[in-house]
Amino acid sequence: MEETAPALHSSGSTDVECHACIGMKRKAEQTCMECEASYCEHHLVMHNSLHVGKRHRLVEPNAVLQENICPDHGKMLLVYCRTDQLCICHLCITDKHRGHDVIPVEEEVANKQIKLGELEKRTADIIEAKEKDLQELKLAVENFKASANEALEKNEKNFTELIQCMKDNQSKVTELIQGQTVSAVKEAEGFINTLQQEISNMRSSGADLKHLELLSHTNNDVRFLESTVSLPLLTEYKKTFVFLVHPYNSFERDSMEVSELIEKLNTTSKTSLFTISRKVRNTRIVRSPPPQTREEFLQYASKLTFNTNSAHESLILRNENREVIATHLLQNYPEHTQRFNCRAQILCNEGLRGSPKYWEVEIGGGTWVCIAVSYQGIRRKGKQRILLGRNAQSWGLRCEGVHVEFWHDNKTTFSKFQSHGSKIGVYLDYRAGILAFYNVSDNMSLIYKHQTIFKEPVYPGFGLAGKGSYVKLCDPVKNETKMSLSSPFNLGSL
Repeated sequence: MEETAPALHSSGSTDVECHACIGMKRKAEQTCMECEASYCEHHLVMHNSLHVGKRHRLVEPNAVLQENICPDHGKMLLVYCRTDQLCICHLCITDKHRGHDVIPVEEEVANKQIKLGELEKRTADIIEAKEKDLQELKLAVENFKASANEALEKNEKNFTELIQCMKDNQSKVTELIQGQTVSAVKEAEGFINTLQQEISNMRSSGADLKHLELLSHTNNDVRFLESTVSLPLLTEYKKTFVFLVHPYNSFERDSMEVSELIEKLNTTSKTSLFTISRKVRNTRIVRSPPPQTREEFLQYASKLTFNTNSAHESLILRNENREVIATHLLQNYPEHTQRFNCRAQILCNEGLRGSPKYWEVEIGGGTWVCIAVSYQGIRRKGKQRILLGRNAQSWGLRCEGVHVEFWHDNKTTFSKFQSHGSKIGVYLDYRAGILAFYNVSDNMSLIYKHQTIFKEPVYPGFGLAGKGSYVKLCDPVKNETKMSLSSPFNLGSL
């Protein structure tokens, strides 16, 4: 193919040159993968006229054709081997890649482009979700800081008021002691002055009596008798006023009262400080993510035991009180304040609070089974608002065949036809207010998660309906096969 046309324009330093041009190379417009050459506009017309009816694949100008050449056969890499994930030529199919899963390169490119599109969309969705989480976290940090500053201000104000209250009480007690001291001392000093005057007067009278006594021993009887006329009467020597020294004439008792008050305040302060410290430590911005695998759930496994004193008379406990089954035959259980007397229900002994807890139960038979948690103070007698989940003191998931529904305070917040296995896992994060139910089978799948605020310990409980319905408390083994929560998307390799 010889140069016959004038140069239209020369190629730049970064352009792909025409392989057919002689002398000054023009810019290539396209590359032929079969000819393994790039052509300018003029020579491309000539190429197309020479290969009319042939399926020569033209692509954008490619300066690195050598990379598209098979090093073993010198042919274009037009085939993709899925087995070895390599681009190969047609001769490789009958050589090193005989029997492999192969496909034309353009088809594999189209498939990869589809997967790339899906991955890009999923990545964009993840980025959007993470950006939303980021903004939520930033807002939570700002709110946390604002809350901390507000708490510090209130803390300063409250303790300042408390200190001032103590100082005011100190001043009042000081004033009381000082006032009582002045009053009591003044009263006692009045008595002292009176007594001193009486003693002085009686001492004067005593001197006169001594003189008369001496006179009585003389022979002058007339003078003695005349002098006794002025003797004071005996009644004049009686106390002119009555007083007793108070047995508690010390402020020691008052000081003891103040000391006891300080001791009580210290005890109350320590108890309150412990509670405050626990609540402060539990105030966080980010909490630990919930468990994902069954192995992680089992780290929080709790062993439960039935409270036999709460069992309704239609419930039979068996297998060392690890299983309860409903029957039509009433058992002769003794009367007890904790016993449910009208509904086939039972609670466990363990009151749960604090760190996360997890337990598993096996259910089946009868009409339905309710898996619940309840406050200790739930009503036990009568039929009104006593069912688990039908009052403000309990939360319960009722499983009736393939229909499940969640109840609290006599309201249902979840109702769905959803298949579930016979083994149900219950996860309780008391501090976060999370109560979640999982289907424990080949993998851990969430049935329902409820968010609330618990104000006191909760006790696992169960309600049974229909003859033969049963609940078995399981003992999860931590080394069982790992079961993971299914992921909605797998960012695997292309």
